[in-house]
Amino acid sequence: MSISQEGTLPQGSTHVVTIEKLTFGGAGMARIDGKTVFVPGTLPGQKVEITILKNKENYCEARLDKVQRKAKDEIQPRCRHFVDCGGCVWQNLPYDRQISYKEEIVRETLEHLTPLDAAERKKLPGRVMKIIPSPQVFHYRNKLELSFGFQSMHTEQVNGKRVYLDENPSIGFHKPGQWSTVLPVEECHLYDEQLPTLLTDIRRFMQDTRLPVYNPKTHKGILRTLLLRRGVQTGEQMIAFIVNARKKELEPLFQYFMRFGGRSGLKSLLVVENQGLNDKPEHPKIHTLVGDAFISEQLFDLHFNISPFSFFQTNTLAAEKLYQAIAQGADFGPRDTVLDAYCGMGTIGQYLARFCEKVVGIESHPDAIEDALKSAGKNRIGNISFYKGRVEQVLSQQLKAGGKYKFTGIIVDPPRAGLHPQAREAVVEHAPEKLVYVSCNPATFARDLGYFLQGGYELRSVQPVDMFPHTAHIEMVGVLQKK
Repeated sequence: MSISQEGTLPQGSTHVVTIEKLTFGGAGMARIDGKTVFVPGTLPGQKVEITILKNKENYCEARLDKVQRKAKDEIQPRCRHFVDCGGCVWQNLPYDRQISYKEEIVRETLEHLTPLDAAERKKLPGRVMKIIPSPQVFHYRNKLELSFGFQSMHTEQVNGKRVYLDENPSIGFHKPGQWSTVLPVEECHLYDEQLPTLLTDIRRFMQDTRLPVYNPKTHKGILRTLLLRRGVQTGEQMIAFIVNARKKELEPLFQYFMRFGGRSGLKSLLVVENQGLNDKPEHPKIHTLVGDAFISEQLFDLHFNISPFSFFQTNTLAAEKLYQAIAQGADFGPRDTVLDAYCGMGTIGQYLARFCEKVVGIESHPDAIEDALKSAGKNRIGNISFYKGRVEQVLSQQLKAGGKYKFTGIIVDPPRAGLHPQAREAVVEHAPEKLVYVSCNPATFARDLGYFLQGGYELRSVQPVDMFPHTAHIEMVGVLQKK
């Protein structure tokens, strides 16, 4: 093993380290000569051999080569694909340790990354409450996407042209960083327990029909992805084949896909055209072969129709815990007019509408707005309305401060990148008494939190909620009060 000289850690050098703790994103952290080293796939207490991949100014990234000593609380993962898949980075940790680490990561992120002076940052971890665990630890996902592809792929030069040689068509997941091939899977303990049976049927279907599998390099082939959705509360199931073909090419093939139409509990069998370069179609054309183009799901006493690409929380039972945390933290009453920004299909706003005088949602995706309007009508909620557009644009145009509504409460549930700077400014201009920030990224939450704390708000509480057991993803609800 090479030894670092003068405190440097050259790329390619190998070391033996002991992992100290877990960090946001799931990687373990160690130190070499005082420098922080992040090592994915490791656990606190493990003694491991690593290779330095990148040496940045303030930290290094390394690859795990071998575990010399296991962690004391390390357990045998349930899934046979754990090592190769990369989807459940913490399945070899007891669940109580997983959520304990997540709670600690939230505390440390707020203390170290919130843009405030050190004295103010040190107060923030005390506002973090005990994490709410997921009601289900396994089989909690209501949505799963699998990729059709090849287990291996290589190229040869033939008559001066590159020819792709694909081998072993299959269905599974892409390994991290390997998007051109797929890892065949036999099981996934995050989705429904009947998934192995369905995967067996799919492989038999592939052998019988010989439909060509999509090649992301050449953009040829038909079978692209398989989208599965289920109503955890209703038992309804959806199977959607995402294909690279036009309707006239597909019509002769619909009979092949129909063999899944008789599956028990199947509410929706779909074939979706996607001839774009991205796996997620921008303008999907959906063909309904069996049932409807949606399944139904229930949150509390609310009913929602879930189409293939609906924006809906992936863990239904934990979503109820999340929404309860929002309601309890905000404590909205019958005189409150509440803005629900980044509302998706309006599930949070529709739940809170029972407590408030009025709820107004904003969402940029037109399909989500359509879903929100339909579900609000279905649930007979008369005190909610929706605006289509980017939050920063709607708040600077249709819903300016001092305009149509005086929002006493604002909820923001932005994507991982956090709030747009103009959205932050608009929220402060509206000056709501209560501000609720739902976040899936502690780092961007900390960044935006600093802005609001300097803009006249104080942090009342941060409630972590575990929506994704066995993964490093963290969801949390921050509640702020105007001073």
